[in-house]
Amino acid sequence: MGHSRASKAVTHARLVETAASRFKERGVDGISLADLMKDLKLTHGGFYRHFESRDALVKEALDLALEQSSLSMKGWLGEGGKPNVAHFIDSYLAEAHRDDRADGCAVAALAGDASRKSAEMQAQFREHIEGSLEPLTAALEAQSVDEPRESAIRMMAMLYGALIMSRAVGDSALSREALKSARKGALKLATGTKKGGRRPRSRGHG
Repeated sequence: MGHSRASKAVTHARLVETAASRFKERGVDGISLADLMKDLKLTHGGFYRHFESRDALVKEALDLALEQSSLSMKGWLGEGGKPNVAHFIDSYLAEAHRDDRADGCAVAALAGDASRKSAEMQAQFREHIEGSLEPLTAALEAQSVDEPRESAIRMMAMLYGALIMSRAVGDSALSREALKSARKGALKLATGTKKGGRRPRSRGHG
């Protein structure tokens, strides 16, 4: 690869990486091309050396953001070299993750955008979520949890929702309560129902 082509590839990657972070921070429509290029100290006109349109950048940036989220999830879930659902839950619902929108979960950051945008964008999110459910389902199955896929879906819905809610109300007692309550519920899903067994009977109700 010649110097000019290598330089173009580096700039292209910087554009995609920066867009992925800015979209998670501000939403897909929260930053203009002019501002994005200004952040990178590039000319607005130079954008079209890399992409035919803003939509092309959005697609590529979302692919990267979702891929980064998948890698984070797999890293948390595989902590210690074997499935660790509790570590995944704790990491996802940490206040540090809540506060790090630019490097955090793309689904929680951009689910609202996806629901209002094109079927193509929704397909990107669907593919990512399906891919995320697979290792979580396998981890729950390894822990002998009944209906592991259903439990995985319920858990991810709980985690996504808690992170969205905790961010919506700002750094507050309610934000921390949302994270704490979701953690409790998610851990219960991971351990409460075992194959061939029954849920523990609640105490104090006869």
